[in-house]
Amino acid sequence: MNEGEQTQSLQMFDRIELVLQALDDCGHLTLSETSRLTGIPTSSAHRLLEKMVQRRWLTRVGTRYEIGVRLFELGSRAVRNHWFHRTALPIMQELHRSTGAVVHLAFLDGADGIYWEKISGAFGAKIPSRIGGRYPAHRSAVGKALLSSLPREALDQPVFGRLNRRDAQRSGGRRELEDELDRVAVEGVAFDRGEALPGLGCVASPIAHGHPTPAALSICGPLSRITTDRRMSVAVQSAAAEIARSVRLAAPAE
Repeated sequence: MNEGEQTQSLQMFDRIELVLQALDDCGHLTLSETSRLTGIPTSSAHRLLEKMVQRRWLTRVGTRYEIGVRLFELGSRAVRNHWFHRTALPIMQELHRSTGAVVHLAFLDGADGIYWEKISGAFGAKIPSRIGGRYPAHRSAVGKALLSSLPREALDQPVFGRLNRRDAQRSGGRRELEDELDRVAVEGVAFDRGEALPGLGCVASPIAHGHPTPAALSICGPLSRITTDRRMSVAVQSAAAEIARSVRLAAPAE
């Protein structure tokens, strides 16, 4: 492949990523919406969308384009077949059984937490989290557990610009967040006492598994129960430590 072909391939991947991001934000798109949201010229967007339909990455429903069955298939396999997920899931299931709380497994992507798994009971319908969903890390217990794994200077990176501007003002500022992350690093748990959703309590713990991508575990439920019962904090810390030990044993050899 010559340099020109390599450049074209990279441009194609960039455009596919723009389309998938727009679909993730909107759910479905027409051709004109795709062009407007991605900046791809209409004729080029049409060719790209049709190629993605041919590969079953997208589905065309009338004039709309939606995520296709092939991406659903690959995404489901990526979640369920990953060695980390397989290792953590039984421990999460036991944590859910013993506490009755909604259990989340999340990892850090830039400034956001991404939910990798959610085990929910009767209370789960009241919590708007979803597998694959993302949320500003500094605004959730599991997100703060994730951020506590980073060196503080990492918060100066451009990806955290939102944190250092308007959102930080609403949540008490950068200094307050750093103080909280320092506390999480010492105590091993982060809390959400109704900040994200009135009446909802969450307690989270980082998973010290030695991988470059921070991961964390949380339990959520009625505020009056989750954040006042010391046994809940102990349970999530113990489960996070058990996942870390199991993951280090199960990690593929380098």
